[in-house]
Amino acid sequence: MTLPHPVRYVAWVFAALITGYLSVELGMPLPWILGPMLVSALAALCGVGLPEPRPVRKWAQVVLGAAIGQSFTTAILVSLAGLLPWMVLFSFWSLFMAALGSLLLVHWGHLDRHTAVLANLPGGVSEMSFLGGKARGASTSIALVQALRLSSLVLLLPLIMVLLLDDIGRPLVVPLAGGSLGLGTLLILGFGFALGWGIDRLGIRNAFIVGALAVSVVVTTTGWVSAGIPDVLFIAAQVAIGLALGSRFERRDMTRLPRLLVAGLGASLITSLLTIASAMMVALPLGIAVPVMVLAGAPGGVAEMVITAAALGLSIPEVVAFQTVRILVVNLLAAPVASLWLRVAGRLLPERASGV
Repeated sequence: MTLPHPVRYVAWVFAALITGYLSVELGMPLPWILGPMLVSALAALCGVGLPEPRPVRKWAQVVLGAAIGQSFTTAILVSLAGLLPWMVLFSFWSLFMAALGSLLLVHWGHLDRHTAVLANLPGGVSEMSFLGGKARGASTSIALVQALRLSSLVLLLPLIMVLLLDDIGRPLVVPLAGGSLGLGTLLILGFGFALGWGIDRLGIRNAFIVGALAVSVVVTTTGWVSAGIPDVLFIAAQVAIGLALGSRFERRDMTRLPRLLVAGLGASLITSLLTIASAMMVALPLGIAVPVMVLAGAPGGVAEMVITAAALGLSIPEVVAFQTVRILVVNLLAAPVASLWLRVAGRLLPERASGV
């Protein structure tokens, strides 16, 4: 017997909280994201998952954006302004790496070039799927590869960094939080949601986290009000993000596209490794610590990479700035980049390499 949606929601949220708590006790990085993500993925693969509640995700992004913005100061903003050209340049380089990596999806996953490049660009699942058009199976293929890239980075990158970095102790359980739900916090959340709603109308992904981040940075640097994000609220936002990530692995897609599952994971990991290696090479010339630049350059989600930086005690503003600039660049240029890549690849590579 299938349980009704409200009961299943309560059951999986409870399971996510238990798994998150166990992850905390085990000392895992990002316990309140990884634990719920694994629970949600298991539910989806078993065919008893639930569609992601979008209003909850939006409010979770607002909470995370508001918390992240409190790590900025006027001095930090001034120093980041000098790095803006490098942020834009690295964003374009990320697009180039993704386009090259899409060739692996063409050969291994038998996708056409247009679908492959959109699947491999560091963009959002829904945004890139929309650009895929109405070609048969295109949106599903794009969504699957995008979800594989983001989830694999969220799962592997924090664990690898904890193992490799000697000067990092036990990851912080609730980074960026520590406050009470006062009037200042409510104002930041309210204005952040409103600005995020406006940005979302422009078709920019992660609009609500960007909107709340902008409001929080302005409030923090001007000292307009004193505000903080309560631990419970920050944990709830992470749980919501984790549940959303795991819910994308639906059983019908996994069983229908087994070849693409393997090809997508391989292409995503290789593209991510090349992009991260590039970030490491420019870290020292830019005067940024290598671990910080790894998270700043990784083609993952801004919320997940920033929370990783905070949990590991690394500098946050550089990660926020590089990730946010890439969000804007990818959203503005994904469609023209895909079109340009089709023309370039069509001239340089034999037609039979397209996989169609």
